[in-house]
Amino acid sequence: MPRVIFLLLLSFAGFSAHAQQRIDPDGMNYLANPKPNTIIYHDSIFTGKKQFEQLFYRTRNQRLISLLDKHQSNKVAGQLLGVAGTIAAIMGVSRITSSQNEKSLGWVLLGGGFAATITGGYLLLMGQRNLQMAVTLFNQPDHKTAFGIGVSDNRAGLVYKF
Repeated sequence: MPRVIFLLLLSFAGFSAHAQQRIDPDGMNYLANPKPNTIIYHDSIFTGKKQFEQLFYRTRNQRLISLLDKHQSNKVAGQLLGVAGTIAAIMGVSRITSSQNEKSLGWVLLGGGFAATITGGYLLLMGQRNLQMAVTLFNQPDHKTAFGIGVSDNRAGLVYKF
């Protein structure tokens, strides 16, 4: 019993929980939800391909557009591989458990389905990474250093914005 409690405490120590995500009011913010991906920009919520295209295409920045296209292609390919892998794994398990002599085909389907599902999950994560990189790139011009001189009736001042 003490070992079980120790293992539970050890496993809980490895978890890290974040209750809130900081939202920058001046820039674009990406919220990595399982579904759908969400971008918050100037008090507006953008979800889905059409809204992301409206947001990124108006910048005419080819790097932003290519990151959005990579996100979309990775998302579609990941979802297709995930569904195909799940179906193949289910068919593999049914072949393995059946009384027919198709057990080797069942193991091949099960292994291939598992590999396809893992690859699909990886592609989905890479798609989210591409969208996060696009948001970071979008926010970069907003955070450039600026230096200015201000003059009023009886004072002069320097402004340094970073």
